[in-house]
Amino acid sequence: MSVIFKTIRELDKRIEAHAERFTFKHPYLSFFALFIGMPICILATVFFFTVIITIPIALICGWL
Repeated sequence: MSVIFKTIRELDKRIEAHAERFTFKHPYLSFFALFIGMPICILATVFFFTVIITIPIALICGWL
């Protein structure tokens, strides 16, 4: 179990280092990605999973 947590921490540190390097190299692109791209991605994910849950229920109940 501790090996898994250690691997996750190392992966988190690497991702954070890459993101920080990207932010310093491309400040405008990172601003766009953080404040415009991420909310759109979150809304798209919520929509996708809502459809995955709703469509089978609608088919079972005969609403489609």
